[in-house]
This record gives sequence, C-alpha cells and structure tokens, in this order.
Amino acid sequence: MSSEKQTSKTGEKNGSSKDQASESQTLTLLQNIKSGSVNPSSLCPANRRLLVSFLIAEGQSTAEIALLLKTSDRTIERDRKAIRDENTITKDPERVKQMAGRLVTEADLCIQRICKSARGKDTPASVKVDAEHRCYQIVSDMIGSLQRLGYLPIATARLQADITHNIGQIPDYSQMQAEVQRLKQITGETQGTDSEVIEQLNQIETQLVKAKLVNQIENISNIVESKEVQNESDQ
Repeated sequence: MSSEKQTSKTGEKNGSSKDQASESQTLTLLQNIKSGSVNPSSLCPANRRLLVSFLIAEGQSTAEIALLLKTSDRTIERDRKAIRDENTITKDPERVKQMAGRLVTEADLCIQRICKSARGKDTPASVKVDAEHRCYQIVSDMIGSLQRLGYLPIATARLQADITHNIGQIPDYSQMQAEVQRLKQITGETQGTDSEVIEQLNQIETQLVKAKLVNQIENISNIVESKEVQNESDQ
C-alpha cells in the first residue's frame, strides 16, 4: 500500500474517531442537561451550537430547542445561521474529484454487498432477479451522476458539438444587423426585387431590435437584483 493511501486512511480514521468522540460528548452533555446536573444557560456558544446541531438532526423545532436550552428563539436562530455558515461548501475542483471517486467506490461496494447477500443456495430466484435489477440501477445512477459531473459524455453535449461544427458559432446582434443592412442595400439597388423579400428583411430587422431590447432589459434587471441582494446583506 502506498504512503499516500496509508495517510488517507489514517486521516479518515482520525476524523471518524473525532466525530464519534464529539457525538459522545454531545450526548453526555444533553443527558446532563435533561437530568438537571448542568445548567444550559451556562453553556458557551460553541457547546450550545453542538447541541443545537444535534437537536436539529433529531427533528426538533426552534421553539423546542430554545425551551430545552433555556434561551430565546432568536438565539437559536442565530445558532442555526452560524451552523449553516460553518457548513458552507465552496467551489473546489478537488472536491468534485473526491466526490466522484467516493461515488464510484460506494457504488462498487453496494453492488458487492448485494451480490454477496443474493449468492446463497437457498436464496429464492425472485430475490436474485431483484438483486440483479438493483445492481443495474446502481450502475445506471452512477453513470448519470458522472455525466452530470462532467466525467462522462452525454448526448446533448455531442449534439451541441455537432451543431457548432456544422453551422459554426451563432453570430451576435451586430453581425446579424450588418448582414440585414447589406441585403437591404442589395435589394434596393437591384431592379425587380420581390417585395416579399424586402418585407421579410424588414420583419427580421424588427425582430433583431426586439431581441436587443430584451437582452438590455435582462441585463438591467440582473444589475438591479444584484444591488438589492447586496443591500439586504449589508443590512
């Protein structure tokens, strides 16, 4: 086993041991509060938040937690926000790789466990068939997840590539407007030009103007919304 794998496993074991120790301390503290040997009003914010996080996982409401810990609903709401902030995940390419690797590993382990449980001689045929179906579902779900994470190609990506390859990049507004103007100039200089062609060019030009206005309105809307969000965060 390589030193990197050994270090990784050692880190996982240490992290798991710390989590178990923290949970054990939280349970002990909660029992002491319920028995009356610890006054929850004397808890420091860090310990109180450990209890709040545990009680939230137990499905208790803000009011129930506040009553148990002898504090206000507002304090518990602040603790909830602090817990959410602590658990915030930032975008990290390495995390994506780690999650993809964990996904594949967990999928393989699940399939192995299912196959092992269905391997017995006394296992009914219907159970074995269902086990095969479950294994297929796991593989299918894993492939879908890897596609969404960008590790496997998807049909829409191939289609987009084909469209881009065959027709090239879609021109922007200024290019299309210039082309319409060029065609209108040609039709104006050409005798006997079909009036229907001129009408079609006028309609296209109108649609281009509308599309530009919609894009400008959307840009302004995004700016206004971002300013509103910033003002709310400042408050």
